[in-house]
Amino acid sequence: MRTHESPGQTHRTLPASAVRNSDGPQGLAELQSTMGNTAVSQLITVSRMMTEGEFKQSTATAGPRGRSEITKVDRALKAFYALPDTRQGARLLALKDIVKACGDYAAHKAEGGSRVEGAQQLGQQAEAAKGQLDPEAVFRGLLTELDSMMSEGKNPDLDVRMPAGEAQKAAQAVPADRFHAMMGDFVQKLGALREDQGLPDETRAVIGELMAVVPLVTVMQYPRGGMPGMKLNPATDGGGPEFTFNVDTQARGGTSFLLGHIAHELTHVAAHQAFGSSPVMELVQSGATDEEVAALAAERKQALNDLNAALASNPEFDEFQQEMLKEKLVYGAQPHKLERYADSFAKAGKITVAQKERLVGWGRAAGDASGTLVEYDTVLNQMLIYLHMWQTSQDNPFYVRLRAAARAAYDRRSRARQPSAEPADQSS
Repeated sequence: MRTHESPGQTHRTLPASAVRNSDGPQGLAELQSTMGNTAVSQLITVSRMMTEGEFKQSTATAGPRGRSEITKVDRALKAFYALPDTRQGARLLALKDIVKACGDYAAHKAEGGSRVEGAQQLGQQAEAAKGQLDPEAVFRGLLTELDSMMSEGKNPDLDVRMPAGEAQKAAQAVPADRFHAMMGDFVQKLGALREDQGLPDETRAVIGELMAVVPLVTVMQYPRGGMPGMKLNPATDGGGPEFTFNVDTQARGGTSFLLGHIAHELTHVAAHQAFGSSPVMELVQSGATDEEVAALAAERKQALNDLNAALASNPEFDEFQQEMLKEKLVYGAQPHKLERYADSFAKAGKITVAQKERLVGWGRAAGDASGTLVEYDTVLNQMLIYLHMWQTSQDNPFYVRLRAAARAAYDRRSRARQPSAEPADQSS
């Protein structure tokens, strides 16, 4: 969950305009002036897309076009050219539609035909054009497309174009420095939610707490070859704690998912600072006894059970929203989670034998609610962001219970920061 991953090599990309036509002397001259002759030559020969007229001309036959499957390719191509250049995420999905339509037509005409070659050529051009889109613009654009699907009550997981997976691939292609800056922008978007007039007081307080620890997160990167999450960096002489954030960029639920994920991971940092935790970032104040931890885990487990009851058959959430919330409720209380973390961190030399034994003991004391000792506060704050961005009614029974639980968790962290707090004070 919290492993350090080094950014991989970055790849040069052509600008977003690469998928647009550059017909005519003026268009070619403009491209040459901004990209250079070599890049323009590569663009024209590799990724130039046929216009609608050119495609119809290349697939013209004596037979009627209106009754042919080729019209599905026509429609996909027309839909692509109807999109403005600013909608890079939508353009990527439209290019995928073209590739699919061309492939479907060729498969439909397995015996060949005069139009198959033109469809295959267009499909190859669309596939090449996908790679010329600016990856950061694509990532941001796909979040917008996912937001739109969510607002219409659609389930993005059912979209065969896999927008969340495409967002993840686009993020992977963003150079490391741009990726860090891009995620910094989304962190600021999370902070800006405090300006929303309808933001609940509980959520405003939590976001303020999270923004206070943002300076401790010195690296935000794509988790290449590892799991997303927050990691405490090795201590340096005279320096304070620093964290690396491996960002989950598949963003199934669009912007609400990404900002919720950011809130989740920043909560690990805030809680680590409040409780004096080990690098595992357990949500237990240093010095707690097994009995106190058992009581804490039972309290948290009951709160999650109450939230599950309030979520069941809740008419305000659609199927996709229900799934996202259920995932968080399960994730917040998985059995044996703290013990697994303790074991893996000890094997990696990130915690001492004594620390491992203490954490394993706490995990056993928690019984089947060990996960609440690592993820309880994080999932509550994550769901607070979800519900605000989904514009959920604040009198929704689930939202009411969630705010109460999040407030209790926030108060516990706040008390732990006070110098006068008892080391083992875990009460709510």
